[in-house]
Amino acid sequence: MKSLLLLSLLCVAINGWADFRPPAVAGSFYTDDADALRSQIESLLEEARTGVEVGSARALVVPHAGYAYSGATAALAFANLPSEGIRRVILLGPSHHYGFSGGALPAEGITAFETPLGSMPLDVKAIARLRGQSPFGGPARAHDPEHSIEVELPFLQVVAPKARLVPIVVGTNTDLTACYEIAEAIAGLVDDGTVVIASSDFTHHGSRYGWSPYDGPKLGDTLISIGRKTAERAAAMDPMGFLKQIEISGDTVCGARPVGVLAALLARAFDGEGNVLDVTTSGHLTGNFDLSVTYAAVAFDGDWVTWRSQSEAKAAGDLEAADGEALISLARAVLRSRLSHDASVAEWFASHPDTRRWFFPAGSFVTLNNTGERVRTEGRLRACMGVIEAEQPLLDAVVQGAVWAAQDPRFPPLKLDELAEVEIEVSVLSPMQAVRSYRFIKPGIHGVLMAKDGRRAVFLPQVATQEGWNRDTMLDHLSVKAGLPRTAWQHGATFQIFTAQVFTEHE
Repeated sequence: MKSLLLLSLLCVAINGWADFRPPAVAGSFYTDDADALRSQIESLLEEARTGVEVGSARALVVPHAGYAYSGATAALAFANLPSEGIRRVILLGPSHHYGFSGGALPAEGITAFETPLGSMPLDVKAIARLRGQSPFGGPARAHDPEHSIEVELPFLQVVAPKARLVPIVVGTNTDLTACYEIAEAIAGLVDDGTVVIASSDFTHHGSRYGWSPYDGPKLGDTLISIGRKTAERAAAMDPMGFLKQIEISGDTVCGARPVGVLAALLARAFDGEGNVLDVTTSGHLTGNFDLSVTYAAVAFDGDWVTWRSQSEAKAAGDLEAADGEALISLARAVLRSRLSHDASVAEWFASHPDTRRWFFPAGSFVTLNNTGERVRTEGRLRACMGVIEAEQPLLDAVVQGAVWAAQDPRFPPLKLDELAEVEIEVSVLSPMQAVRSYRFIKPGIHGVLMAKDGRRAVFLPQVATQEGWNRDTMLDHLSVKAGLPRTAWQHGATFQIFTAQVFTEHE
């Protein structure tokens, strides 16, 4: 009988252990001594609150490095949470170990996450509402080794001891559309007792990270500046500007997708404002900027509101000169961030807060023209790349065209020092229209897409005018561009025509 009782107790214990996600990085990212850990966190929070009123933040961006490096920055964010009333914490962290799209929830049956401070219970009812929805198809195993969520838990156990946790690991393949899908699902859970936290470190700079685009005696200042401008896009609740800055510059922000989800949620289900509390680097602590990580603390004060559907984008129509200037400056910002890895894209979005006017679907080409002496030695055209079909918003098409133009395969890759010597032209294309014969083509008015024998080539409307070509000469050159004989257009080719609004820099 005693043996059966012991066996029964052992089975209960084993099943109990299986209900908890044990800590994976206690003893490395933070101490595994409970008393020392609580004392450290309380000390960091006390210092963060010195001279500062108790916060009322509803959302945060918080770093997740070892406490020796990012603990003080994290404390600044956590100190902005309300002192009581937090019942639920939705915690978004990146996946450092698995690649996937969307969100990953803990395995069914897990009821708490453990740290040296004890167990933090999961909000199993809230998690059940998310489970099975399409944005949450990520693997549950992504939670097992992941530190981005775990490192935040001891802070939460001190500042929000009565809160239940909804932990979501967001995959690195999550695009902007998926960020909004996750955000909309989360919006059904937020209320006055809910805070939402995105866990992210910012730039990882140095040889160990394979990312060393910056140098010079003011390297630390450069990292702080770029980190702040990027964090300000999150504070502005601008998921597109935030993610475009990172994607185009190549910045190594590990939690870009969780922050993108949070920014999307705030953009659609929040009334309030965000503030960058501080931006720091480990390099300033260690003196080693060849192995430095940037940390940002961002707090959002305001109120959750019902999810707001995005208004329909304006239909395509004639753009004004101011639109052309904005699109040209966007293309230049993309090229600069692409080549120098700076924050030009973030700065562009900061100065153009209303981007909806360029959300209608349209094709677009970005043309780079040489100026000055380069015209004589290299010719006028430096690059011309773009998107023909109207399958994405105009803003995205301009961004894509600029990225491609930097690597136009007909020319050497564009270099940063050339930017001051090229003139940018943005062409916004009308929808394509098939024509029965080349005789419908009007040079200087119509752009032309020719296809034959599996080959295609396109000329923008302005090409014929710039080159002084008539229709037949233009089609001769178009055939050669497609890799076909010069007169191939005369028999068996198909044609689509379009018009374009052309905006040229300095006009």
